[in-house]
Amino acid sequence: MNSLPNVKVEEIKKIAELTYSTPVTVYRWISGALNPPMVKKKIIAEYLGRSVEELFPE
Repeated sequence: MNSLPNVKVEEIKKIAELTYSTPVTVYRWISGALNPPMVKKKIIAEYLGRSVEELFPE
């Protein structure tokens, strides 16, 4: 998620809504402070049109 430096507030809110998470949690995922569960990674990747591996490298 760190590869997305210009994620807009609207996108943060949409990701939070899709993953049943809070915007604060999404910001923590972006910063790398937290790692979302795989099911949420897949939802985020699908929404952003990217692969899970690209957004969440090991």
